[in-house]
Amino acid sequence: MSTEHIIQQAANWLTRLHDEDVSESERQAFNAWCQADPRHAVAIERMRALWGSFDTLPAQPARVALNRAFAPRPARGVQAMAVLGLVLCGWLGLEQLPVWMADQRTGVGERLQIALADGSQLQLNSNSAVDVRFDGHQRVIELLQGELWVDVAKDARRPFVVRTDQGTATALGTRYLVKRAPDGTTVVTVIESTVAVKGDTNEGVKVMAGQRSILDHGRAEPPQAIDDTDPDAWTRGLLKVNDQPLSDVLQTLASYRHGLVRFDPQTLRGLRVSGVFRLDDTAAALAALADNLPIQVEYFTDLLVVVKPR
Repeated sequence: MSTEHIIQQAANWLTRLHDEDVSESERQAFNAWCQADPRHAVAIERMRALWGSFDTLPAQPARVALNRAFAPRPARGVQAMAVLGLVLCGWLGLEQLPVWMADQRTGVGERLQIALADGSQLQLNSNSAVDVRFDGHQRVIELLQGELWVDVAKDARRPFVVRTDQGTATALGTRYLVKRAPDGTTVVTVIESTVAVKGDTNEGVKVMAGQRSILDHGRAEPPQAIDDTDPDAWTRGLLKVNDQPLSDVLQTLASYRHGLVRFDPQTLRGLRVSGVFRLDDTAAALAALADNLPIQVEYFTDLLVVVKPR
């Protein structure tokens, strides 16, 4: 069952439980629903936490709408459910609901290291989110947003799989990276050993250490040698580039900043970068680029930076 479907069911239950005529059999059915899947209970608790968060926002339109929707009166279930759905979609954005519900997530500029129950190590890059689904048959990490690095603990009985909406990357060894790129593709980069990369519409490919494969439109492209000398440098807070297009470097730095870094890739075409930059000091990185390339970096506010040719 998809995360979106679980969110919808949780909203339905939360609405129904606030009705004054809710029956004991409905309460029992709700308890059974919570116990049927760990994700159900998590969805309810996080939705309740969201409801509580409106208490800290006096006169907020969303809070007023929710209070009216949940005010005790009979026969309002459909209306309340609609209002709750509109509030959640409007406040978070429909595509952000699964990210909000994620088991683990990071904000802009943050990285998070996680020790998984099987002994594997996981690290999330800036503005990333994952769901963790381990059972007796398999270990699944669903990458909802951003990028992850994983060092897989061996378990011959349970394959370790990273899944996105483009396909899967199954560990046949240990360390690899999976990224949901801004263009909608999924990029799988192997640091050590081998990973089986499979789209929804083809048989898949095996990607060796020092290679990457792109999942696009449900197909795994043939593996290519990576240009990066240190593709997981971000796990140590560094951006290492070797003769990379300036636009790609700016896009990476922008993912670590609140606000916008605006630039026209066409006007910066032909400018390439080599070097090492600290991801926790993007202002210093931008200054270094301006010192070494024919560009200027203008700060209109802390939230708007414009990069253009000098």
